[in-house]
Amino acid sequence: MNTINTLEHRLDTAMSDRAFRVFCVLVLRTAGEWRDIPYVADAVNLTTHEIRSTIAELHTAGLIRKERRYETGVSGRKTWHTYIALTDDTTPLSSAVEDAA
Repeated sequence: MNTINTLEHRLDTAMSDRAFRVFCVLVLRTAGEWRDIPYVADAVNLTTHEIRSTIAELHTAGLIRKERRYETGVSGRKTWHTYIALTDDTTPLSSAVEDAA
C-alpha cells in the first residue's frame, strides 16, 4: 500500500475533516517521524488548542501514537511537550516495504 492508498483508505471512515487534514500532514510530511504539536498545528493552519480534540480522535482510532517529553522550553524552563507520530501500520515507509514483499 502506498501513500495515496493509505489516504484513500481513510476517506471512507467516519473521520472529521480536521482529523483527516492532520492525518494527511503526518502521512505526507513526516515519514513516520515524531513531530511536536505546534509543527502539526501550523501545517494545518490551526492553533495548538484547536487540534487537541483532533489529536485525541486520531489516537483513539489507533492512527497515531502520542508521547509526552519533559524538556526545556523556549523560556528556559522545564515543561512537558507532546509529540505525535503515525502508528507503524499507517506510515508510508512501512507500506512501501509491504508492497515490495
